[in-house]
Amino acid sequence: MTYHTTLDQAAQAAASAASPYGSWSAERRRDLLHACADALEAARAELVELAGTETGLTPVRLDGEVTRTTGQLRLYGDHVAAGRHLSRRSSPGAALGGADVYTVDVPLGPVAVFAASNFPFAFGVPGGDTASALAAGCPVVVKGHPAQPRLSRRIAQILSTAVAGAGAPAGTFGFLDAESTDGDPNKLSIELVRHPAIKAVGFTGSFGGGRALMDAAAARPEPIPVYAEMGSVNPVFVLPGAIADEAARKKWAETLAGAVTGSAGQLCTKPGVVFVPETADGEALGDLTGVLIADNAAIPMLTDGMAAAHRRWQERITGAGADAERAGQPFAAQISAKDFTGDYREEHFGPAAVIVRADPAEYPALADSLEGQLTATIVADDASDADREAARALLPSLVAKAGRVVWNGVPTGVAVVEAMQHGGPWPATSASWSTSVGTEAIRRFIRPVALQGVPADLVG
Repeated sequence: MTYHTTLDQAAQAAASAASPYGSWSAERRRDLLHACADALEAARAELVELAGTETGLTPVRLDGEVTRTTGQLRLYGDHVAAGRHLSRRSSPGAALGGADVYTVDVPLGPVAVFAASNFPFAFGVPGGDTASALAAGCPVVVKGHPAQPRLSRRIAQILSTAVAGAGAPAGTFGFLDAESTDGDPNKLSIELVRHPAIKAVGFTGSFGGGRALMDAAAARPEPIPVYAEMGSVNPVFVLPGAIADEAARKKWAETLAGAVTGSAGQLCTKPGVVFVPETADGEALGDLTGVLIADNAAIPMLTDGMAAAHRRWQERITGAGADAERAGQPFAAQISAKDFTGDYREEHFGPAAVIVRADPAEYPALADSLEGQLTATIVADDASDADREAARALLPSLVAKAGRVVWNGVPTGVAVVEAMQHGGPWPATSASWSTSVGTEAIRRFIRPVALQGVPADLVG
């Protein structure tokens, strides 16, 4: 197969870097990740301004995302330097003849990373997939997102300088500019996954995009893992006790509306479906939430295509759409449980939500009917025995369907911590046992090797 020249050069350079970089000590990898964080921090103001012009996201949102991204780089570096990513399994004298068996972890090799559009820093060129692969000892080849070409290029320049300054071999960090391909950037993506030098893939985006990469990876002579995060409706189940008084209904309506419209609803963890009790209190919550969502001006979206998709969905659901070219008009659709079919069940990227009126006794069955999700949420009154019993009946269904279950909160805040699981059953992700956020993300890009009877001093 013939590969795009720039792609082939980047992949071959990553292959050449794999062995020397993979043999680096964890302390050196920590220092490299810290250097990347420091370099991004030094360019914070420039990057936030540039990101704002290409994404339409607010400076406050983008500034906070830079903080999250630099903190993530440093956390992953510190985590591997402390050896907390290692298997650390040993079975002294357990093998035939009394030989010791113990495991060591080795990097997979070059990782292809696809930058996401909705988090230009945290899931973009310097994001979690890049950070976790570098922490694991793997070179990366990052494909920038076509929605943010100038920002992607600038971040790549900053990271390339920082990686080289840390003494890493050439090819440890490679970048592919989606605008420089003189053709279809999607074709470049498939070529990158097919390149024999690439040993794993990190992707955040649409189901169609993730599935295409998975199919390409599976069809290779040497199939490779694709860790794809592809979407979710993130259902919220509101129990009666939580909204038994007007103040509580107002609080939850404001909280849910804010989560739906924040960042123009362009978050993979946006609560897209809210189940409310089929009672007067539930109807009041649904009505107020719908009003608060709709009581917003059209919000700039990441791309013209995303805004157009939002308008088409709004027209199908409500019969009317907004006129703004690159903006999404917030809205909510309210339906009964019997009408919860078709489009209402699909992930929708934009400032909109579906509010479903249902008997709480139906919640477990409704949860069971959903596909795999990144998150699922229960809103309940902690002091209500009835709510706690209803939650007890609902939880098994949510645990079976989601990678993260939230109690009395909204799912849009994803903490970068050791215990975080940002994944979920198919089709939310391609690998339900993995996470793209938190320190466990590093383990996607290493594999354990059992050494039986091998003298420990022979292993580096």
